[in-house]
Amino acid sequence: MYTYLVEDLDSKIRDLSDLDRVSLINELIRMNASYQHQYRIGTRAQPGSMDRYRGDEAHAHSERLGRIIYFLRFGIPAEYATAEDMKLCKELAEKLQAKGQWTESIPI
Repeated sequence: MYTYLVEDLDSKIRDLSDLDRVSLINELIRMNASYQHQYRIGTRAQPGSMDRYRGDEAHAHSERLGRIIYFLRFGIPAEYATAEDMKLCKELAEKLQAKGQWTESIPI
Protein backbone atom coordinates (compact mmCIF):
# COMPACT_ATOMS: atom_id res chain seq x y z
CA MET A 1 0.00 0.00 0.00
CA TYR A 2 2.76 2.49 0.90
CA THR A 3 4.52 1.97 -2.43
CA TYR A 4 1.29 2.84 -4.23
CA LEU A 5 0.97 6.06 -2.23
CA VAL A 6 4.55 7.07 -3.01
CA GLU A 7 4.14 6.37 -6.73
CA ASP A 8 0.85 8.29 -6.86
CA LEU A 9 2.38 11.35 -5.21
CA ASP A 10 5.50 11.03 -7.37
CA SER A 11 3.41 11.11 -10.54
CA LYS A 12 1.55 14.23 -9.34
CA ILE A 13 4.85 15.98 -8.63
CA ARG A 14 6.37 14.88 -11.93
CA ASP A 15 3.35 16.34 -13.71
CA LEU A 16 4.29 19.70 -12.19
CA SER A 17 8.01 19.41 -12.86
CA ASP A 18 7.87 21.53 -16.03
CA LEU A 19 7.06 24.60 -13.91
CA ASP A 20 9.81 27.01 -12.94
CA ARG A 21 11.32 26.58 -9.47
CA VAL A 22 9.23 29.21 -7.65
CA SER A 23 5.97 28.10 -9.28
CA LEU A 24 6.76 24.45 -8.52
CA ILE A 25 7.40 25.23 -4.86
CA ASN A 26 4.22 27.31 -4.63
CA GLU A 27 2.13 24.55 -6.21
CA LEU A 28 3.61 21.94 -3.86
CA ILE A 29 2.82 24.21 -0.90
CA ARG A 30 -0.80 24.45 -2.10
CA MET A 31 -0.97 20.66 -2.46
CA ASN A 32 0.47 20.29 1.03
CA ALA A 33 -2.14 22.64 2.50
CA SER A 34 -4.86 20.51 0.93
CA TYR A 35 -3.36 17.33 2.39
CA GLN A 36 -3.07 18.98 5.81
CA HIS A 37 -6.74 19.94 5.65
CA GLN A 38 -7.71 16.35 4.78
CA TYR A 39 -5.53 15.11 7.64
CA ARG A 40 -7.30 17.40 10.13
CA ILE A 41 -10.66 16.08 8.95
CA GLY A 42 -9.38 12.53 9.39
CA THR A 43 -8.17 13.10 12.93
CA ARG A 44 -11.73 13.99 13.97
CA ALA A 45 -13.28 11.00 12.19
CA GLN A 46 -14.21 7.67 13.77
CA PRO A 47 -11.40 5.11 13.84
CA GLY A 48 -11.77 2.70 10.94
CA SER A 49 -13.81 5.12 8.85
CA MET A 50 -12.95 6.12 5.31
CA ASP A 51 -12.29 9.70 6.44
CA ARG A 52 -9.79 8.43 9.01
CA TYR A 53 -8.07 6.32 6.35
CA ARG A 54 -7.93 9.27 3.94
CA GLY A 55 -6.57 11.44 6.75
CA ASP A 56 -3.77 8.96 7.39
CA GLU A 57 -2.91 8.92 3.68
CA ALA A 58 -2.99 12.72 3.59
CA HIS A 59 -0.66 12.89 6.59
CA ALA A 60 1.90 10.67 4.83
CA HIS A 61 1.64 12.80 1.67
CA SER A 62 1.99 16.03 3.65
CA GLU A 63 5.11 14.85 5.45
CA ARG A 64 6.69 13.75 2.18
CA LEU A 65 5.80 16.98 0.42
CA GLY A 66 7.37 18.89 3.29
CA ARG A 67 10.66 17.07 2.75
CA ILE A 68 10.58 17.71 -1.00
CA ILE A 69 9.67 21.39 -0.56
CA TYR A 70 12.53 21.75 1.91
CA PHE A 71 14.96 20.34 -0.65
CA LEU A 72 13.68 22.63 -3.41
CA ARG A 73 13.85 25.70 -1.19
CA PHE A 74 17.21 25.14 0.48
CA GLY A 75 19.04 22.79 -1.89
CA ILE A 76 19.85 20.23 0.78
CA PRO A 77 17.98 17.09 1.81
CA ALA A 78 15.59 17.29 4.75
CA GLU A 79 16.68 15.51 7.90
CA TYR A 80 14.34 12.53 7.49
CA ALA A 81 14.40 12.24 3.69
CA THR A 82 13.92 8.70 2.43
CA ALA A 83 15.61 7.06 -0.54
CA GLU A 84 12.40 7.60 -2.54
CA ASP A 85 12.41 11.28 -1.59
CA MET A 86 16.01 11.68 -2.68
CA LYS A 87 15.40 9.94 -5.99
CA LEU A 88 12.53 12.31 -6.79
CA CYS A 89 14.47 15.35 -5.57
CA LYS A 90 17.36 14.43 -7.84
CA GLU A 91 15.00 14.21 -10.82
CA LEU A 92 13.50 17.60 -9.99
CA ALA A 93 16.92 19.20 -9.50
CA GLU A 94 18.13 17.83 -12.84
CA LYS A 95 15.08 19.27 -14.62
CA LEU A 96 15.58 22.62 -12.93
CA GLN A 97 19.31 22.55 -13.70
CA ALA A 98 18.52 21.99 -17.39
CA LYS A 99 16.38 25.15 -17.29
CA GLY A 100 19.12 27.10 -15.51
CA GLN A 101 17.13 27.36 -12.27
CA TRP A 102 19.31 25.13 -10.13
CA THR A 103 22.85 26.41 -9.81
CA GLU A 104 24.03 24.29 -6.91
CA SER A 105 25.53 20.92 -7.58
CA ILE A 106 22.99 18.17 -7.02
CA PRO A 107 23.90 16.83 -3.55
CA ILE A 108 22.64 13.30 -4.14
